[in-house]
Amino acid sequence: MRKLVAIAVLVLAGCGNGGGGDETPTVATPTFSPAAGTYHAVQDVSVTCSTSGATIHYTVDGSAPTSASPAYGAAIHVATTGTTVKAMATAAGMKDSAVASATYTLQAVTPIIAPPAGTYATAQSVTITSATPSAAIHVTTDGTAPTAASPVYTAAIPLPLGETAATTTVKAMARLGGFADSAVASSTFVIDPAATPAAEPTFAPPAGTYGSVQSVAITTASSGASIYYTTDGSAPTTGSTLYAAPVQVAASLTLKAIATGNGHTASPVATAAYVLNLPPAATPTFNPGAGSYASAQTVAITSTTPGAVIYYTADGTTPTTASTRYTAPVTVSTSRTLQAIATAPGFSTSLVGTAAYVIAGGGSGFVTVCNGLFDKLTSLFVTCLHANPLAVDQLIGSNQFCADRQREIDAGLMTYSATQGAVCQSAIAALDCSVLSGGFGSAAPPACQATLTGTVAQGGTCWDSSNCAAGYCTWDLLTGTCPGTCQPFTAAGAACSDDTCGPGYGCDLGAAQPTCKLLSGTGGACPCQDALYCDTSGATATCRPFLATGATCTSFGAPCNLLTTCGGSPSTCQAYVGAGATCDPTDSQCGIGYDCTGTSTFTCTSLPALGDACDFQCLRSWCDFLSPTPTCHALLADGATCNPDYFGADCLSGSCNASQKCSLSRCVKP
Repeated sequence: MRKLVAIAVLVLAGCGNGGGGDETPTVATPTFSPAAGTYHAVQDVSVTCSTSGATIHYTVDGSAPTSASPAYGAAIHVATTGTTVKAMATAAGMKDSAVASATYTLQAVTPIIAPPAGTYATAQSVTITSATPSAAIHVTTDGTAPTAASPVYTAAIPLPLGETAATTTVKAMARLGGFADSAVASSTFVIDPAATPAAEPTFAPPAGTYGSVQSVAITTASSGASIYYTTDGSAPTTGSTLYAAPVQVAASLTLKAIATGNGHTASPVATAAYVLNLPPAATPTFNPGAGSYASAQTVAITSTTPGAVIYYTADGTTPTTASTRYTAPVTVSTSRTLQAIATAPGFSTSLVGTAAYVIAGGGSGFVTVCNGLFDKLTSLFVTCLHANPLAVDQLIGSNQFCADRQREIDAGLMTYSATQGAVCQSAIAALDCSVLSGGFGSAAPPACQATLTGTVAQGGTCWDSSNCAAGYCTWDLLTGTCPGTCQPFTAAGAACSDDTCGPGYGCDLGAAQPTCKLLSGTGGACPCQDALYCDTSGATATCRPFLATGATCTSFGAPCNLLTTCGGSPSTCQAYVGAGATCDPTDSQCGIGYDCTGTSTFTCTSLPALGDACDFQCLRSWCDFLSPTPTCHALLADGATCNPDYFGADCLSGSCNASQKCSLSRCVKP
């Protein structure tokens, strides 16, 4: 089982050759935070690459970066609108990454004019503000569009009360060096001593308690007056939602509305409270149902309510709408309890459906032990790294891997030790967060790696190196070699390619002529033992331990241990945070499968799923981010035609080969 964790390493790293051949891997394409777009403040752009030890080179003049361009070391200060940041990454022994590009538009914030436009029966004092610090506000009061030559706003504009009605249109725009001018704000004021309030709005149906969704019409007896309303109980103004069609009341709420305009001042505020006693959505059901089973089960969760959205938990906790959204059957490979709720338009939240599963089959059978290890690692990802369970399940893909290996056991390519499997199960139970601190390579207990023994002799046909009684398997999907043959490990000091050296040795891919070398401990020359990284910043590549929690770090210097991420100011190795937690969009602090989103307040939210609109990443799907309206699509199967512009993100395997076909993710016996 020595390959169990290697799959997770390759997928999470975003690069690697996926086989035992000599294909040179490509460095992952850099990403930008914040993403390209329009912003109302100066931006400090962080550039990251998921390939460990990679050096990022960038430009800010629109030219394509090369290895001779400046090396990224700190956030790039973008203070001029239209700046285009381009970046590529390099790493020893790997192909240069593709070039990533992001253009940033800086625009002053549109001014706010107060009070709201409208008709007033008393004198008014008009104030103008902009949220862009130090911006100059240019203003006109004759209805013309303001320009840089227009007067600069310095004090409130008086609108006096005269003997007859007077109309004034105030327009304003904000300007700041390096920024694009803001949009123009415009408000028209009528100061009329004879003005009267508009008639108070009325609601139909009226306030009350109802058993179904209501469509509420709002009207006023004042002809031509506009109606503005709120649904959160706050007082409405002319800056609130303009009424244009009946308001759909799908949950208990309070409507408030005013009428104004067409020669009228604002009416009194009308209020109507609606209480909805909606029927609950149908309680979710499980198929197969709760019970004891001899093997892992794939459980479908359904609700008979049309259009219902289901949320579930697999740890015994009560689900909410913040829990995992059900999008595909759930694999239950160890004893656990599933709980689910359903929501739907026109219905209240369903009762909680519960199903307890006992997976007893085989005790220490290979599939049970194999899935148990992945379940434990998934649990540690979620608990220790605050990762999204759906994202971890997609990245690790344990169920298919374990089934593939079982077929090889059944074919006699490997033997499984039930005795060692029992020892492995005990070791799995003892795993905790600390096992992840040194990286994925050390996560699988040695007892689990020893459960399988290869039986194929040298020269024999193999689908994985674990099939070989000694040596490695020559399979290489990128060159179409599947299956391969068992070959002896490359001798120490001999020329090698990745994965051809024996236990305790590694191929020094950073050397001009890679050779097999003994893996080094702390302070030794690379390649390194598990739980160490290769520091290439000095004259000699040296093995060093990952930085501990709280240590000072840089995004592209010594890496933090897997339990933490480099962020904050000053930058330190800090713990990941999960769904709903407050985050900083300039850091990568949200766990795998979450993104830091918001406006004034930012929180970690789940990445979009199949069918949702997206920016770059999706859960269990891929984002066509080059499309005018990016959407999450189903991943393409092995052999399907793929688009190389997405760098394999559209493939289930994560690899789009030179023939524009999704490469096989594994070499497995049919």
